[in-house]
Amino acid sequence: MEFFTEYGEASQYQIEEIIGKGSFGVVAAAVDTQTGERVAIKKIHDMFEHASNGTRILREIKLLRLLRHPNIVETKHILLPPARREFRDIYVVFELMESDLQKVIQANENLTAGHHRFFLYQLLHALKYIHAANVFHRDLKPSNILVNSNCKLKICDFGLARASRDDPPLAIFWTDYVATRWYRAPELCGSFFSKYTPAIDIWSIGCIFAEVLTRKPLFPGTNVKHQLDLITDVLGTPSYETLSQIRNEKARIYLTGMKRKHPIPFPSMFCNADPQAVRLLERLLAFDPKDRPTAEEALADPYFEGFPNLEHEPSPHPFSKLEFEFERWKLTKDGIRDLIYREILEYHPQMLQDYIGAGGQTSFVYPSGVDGMRLQFVHLEENHLRGERGTPLRRRHASLPRERVCAPKGSDNQDCNNERRRTASSAAQTTIRSQQEGLTHAYVYQNGTSIPNFCSGYYLQNGSTSASSCVIDEHEGLEENGVSEEEKVAYELSQCFARI
Repeated sequence: MEFFTEYGEASQYQIEEIIGKGSFGVVAAAVDTQTGERVAIKKIHDMFEHASNGTRILREIKLLRLLRHPNIVETKHILLPPARREFRDIYVVFELMESDLQKVIQANENLTAGHHRFFLYQLLHALKYIHAANVFHRDLKPSNILVNSNCKLKICDFGLARASRDDPPLAIFWTDYVATRWYRAPELCGSFFSKYTPAIDIWSIGCIFAEVLTRKPLFPGTNVKHQLDLITDVLGTPSYETLSQIRNEKARIYLTGMKRKHPIPFPSMFCNADPQAVRLLERLLAFDPKDRPTAEEALADPYFEGFPNLEHEPSPHPFSKLEFEFERWKLTKDGIRDLIYREILEYHPQMLQDYIGAGGQTSFVYPSGVDGMRLQFVHLEENHLRGERGTPLRRRHASLPRERVCAPKGSDNQDCNNERRRTASSAAQTTIRSQQEGLTHAYVYQNGTSIPNFCSGYYLQNGSTSASSCVIDEHEGLEENGVSEEEKVAYELSQCFARI
């Protein structure tokens, strides 16, 4: 009979090293032991400390499941939590990318015009797909764009994204504080309008492209006022028509009272760039959102002449408005936890079927690999804090512990006697090996739990890795059981350890 100690996904991923840390979690590089593929695993911790955190995580994992495009990072799997109503962390498995655009910009002085064009081409294609799905990203910046050495880009981090509940994504009202300030559209800086359009993402793409061309941020504002100053220094004072639409009175008064500024010609600012790239950049960074092109219009710009038209470009599958109905609700932490659990089950089809069949009321606890994954992360995070790369912990698999069962008094069954000899010998050898190894192990994974200073007594009392249920007849001597003198000494030691 075969025994198992944990769900199969627990040993599927072997963590290698920590590659990033952020406000919402830790990212580690890992290997999928089933396929040999390298992946990234994001540990998102303490999701329910604030209800808004849980909502953001729910939104991100849901959008990344629904949005499938070559230039959007792919979610491969989410580990099943050990219990539906008690988990606080989740582990999301993504495809592993080598770097992000921010690091590429900082480290590469020799990016060519071809690099510039290919980067923007991919970003606009991803944005065209996202906007066609009635979704606004709202937090586009270089660090949220992953890059491989073959110059392939993928957009990630949809935690601030929103799905429009209107059929066409014409306009929608949300909170003003969204994208990182340096890449935030001016209408978001000053709460200009009561409704926003996909043009907020187009502005962010323009800021990113300008940074790719010059290797430095275009509008590195220290606060909202400074941000507006930097924008108007380059683009000039907005027109009266634009200013009249600003709903934020303080922002309108500030911009109206500002000393008249004239725009700086873009060719003089980006003198080393392709002139066609500069002309397109000027369109992307129009102050008034209605003057900015859509992603599809930008792709038709002469700058991309000669690039292939993707006739079979993926189009988003329409998803139900009910997918994001939770945005309307005032959810408790337990309510968000239930919704996240339901989303995780999308990656566990059999369990999802059981869950739906039980009307969402199932209380069965499935085995989980999360505890073992947590230990791997803790070990590597400790080394990461000390500046060490760290060696990942290796699992030691064993069958489930079994109790000792004594043979009935007077039994003369030869098979049982033979089994007793083999088991006693095995126990003795285990004890001797444990003594020789110092009786300790750094860590042993037993049902996903770390047990430091693991001694041989545990093997003999609880580890019982033998398949036998016959051990020693308590009413017979060692000689009668066929135990040698060497094994007799080891057996006495084992009893001593058991008492300790």
